[in-house]
Amino acid sequence: MSITRRNLLKGMAATSAVAATAATTGCSSLQTASTEQETATQPLKKPNLLIVFPDEMRTQSLGFMKQDPSDTPNINRFAKQGVFLRQAVSNFPLCTPFRGMLMTGQYPYRNGIQGNSHTAMAGNFGGKDFGIELKKNTVTWSDILKRNGYSMGYIGKWHLDTPEAPFVPSYNNPMEGRYWNDWTAPDRRHGFDFWYAYGTYDLHMKPIYWTNDTPRDKPLVIDQWSPEHEADIAIKYLRNEGGSYRDSDQPFTLVISMNPPHSPYDQVPQKYLDRYQDETSESLNTRPNVDWEKDYLDGYGPKYFKEYMAMVNGVDEQFGRILDELARLDLEEDTLVVFFSDHGCCMGSNGNPTKNVHYEESMRIPMIFRWPGKLSPRTDDLLFSAPDIYPTIFGLMGMADQIPDTVEGFNYANTVSGIEGDEKPTSQIYTFMPYGGQSYGRRGVRTDRYTLMIDRKVGKPLTFVLHDNVNDPYQMENIAEQNETLIQQLVEEELLPWLEHTGDPWRPTEVPASAANAYT
Repeated sequence: MSITRRNLLKGMAATSAVAATAATTGCSSLQTASTEQETATQPLKKPNLLIVFPDEMRTQSLGFMKQDPSDTPNINRFAKQGVFLRQAVSNFPLCTPFRGMLMTGQYPYRNGIQGNSHTAMAGNFGGKDFGIELKKNTVTWSDILKRNGYSMGYIGKWHLDTPEAPFVPSYNNPMEGRYWNDWTAPDRRHGFDFWYAYGTYDLHMKPIYWTNDTPRDKPLVIDQWSPEHEADIAIKYLRNEGGSYRDSDQPFTLVISMNPPHSPYDQVPQKYLDRYQDETSESLNTRPNVDWEKDYLDGYGPKYFKEYMAMVNGVDEQFGRILDELARLDLEEDTLVVFFSDHGCCMGSNGNPTKNVHYEESMRIPMIFRWPGKLSPRTDDLLFSAPDIYPTIFGLMGMADQIPDTVEGFNYANTVSGIEGDEKPTSQIYTFMPYGGQSYGRRGVRTDRYTLMIDRKVGKPLTFVLHDNVNDPYQMENIAEQNETLIQQLVEEELLPWLEHTGDPWRPTEVPASAANAYT
């Protein structure tokens, strides 16, 4: 990873004056590509933006990947029409940290969103105790689009605020010693003027929502599977009959944040389960790294894989309904559509029930951009990270000059557009920070071949995990002990530059030469 060269490229892409000078004075190949990007992605009019992102949907669950036995015909079709970034990851694969990276373009240490947003009951601690939420004065990409004349809509799960007393009664207030769900006050909605959302609430078959006009103490209770209901609302927003959802004279941005296939996995309509009626979780979940013997918490683990597949199929169906409506309204060529997830889900792989670990099933996420007439369909192995979403979208929309210097992600609009010139990253950072312990926890890197994870616990030696993802794609063997030189190289050439770039104070000590307990 070369921070200096990549920042140089970002600056060139964001400054039209540099591109103009390069065009007239003779320029490097990088400058030429930057100039081409300005021409290739600068639209004649402001494009619409449609973002759909389900929660806990791993890359392996995309049917066309041929890994999970999933049924995703609409996503398959969408991927063939767009640009699929096959190696995209969630760098801190947990709900709130991902959403923080998405909204700010910054990594968790810099934006302060280093865990889930929740408020603890007496005797516990939660994200609120450490200021973990999206700050009201933070300037997000949605704030910038609002200032640029966009109608802004948000539907579904938000999970970026810490609940306040008096707490809203709901099934997860409290749960696990914490309060999870709350409305988002209008002055914390970051430019979204159409609001149909909730904090975090996992009764998918009976969801609750707050709208622009819903009192905090009286949320709407809906008897409908949440992705289906959210697709219904999204379709109404797109149709905008009578101008009741948005300003018809403005371009629009609409975000649909679906909670499924997030747990609880049994919260799924029977019709989707019926599509797997002759299967069991055991017959479907055949990954060799799945630990079926482990005693998982009730409601989690590989025995719910059939339900997970059913939810993936349901999300695909609802996504297809939204795409069909966009086509029916003849809005496809005017709209950049982006599909991704906040993180994956292990479903028992390597003994992990869900997410927040360095394994592929947890980190890798779908990442697909579609814009007919502007983006040629293709697949790319760019090592794309969560904070890159915001600047890349702005680059594609011809708004690279609006990307603030505070953004730590990179604008890969060139690469997505099929234009040479972007400095490609050689790794992606992995992060886990315990609440209030930013100098502890897990850090690592994922390259095109290896995943390295280093764990620091208070009063204990560092532990190292290294996987060769080419020779061991299911990450079943830790090869750290016999590869100390490689670990040093990954630390020095990849991890340390990432820590510097993101302002993270965590630092590894020297790899021990013979401490067997350093390898787990």
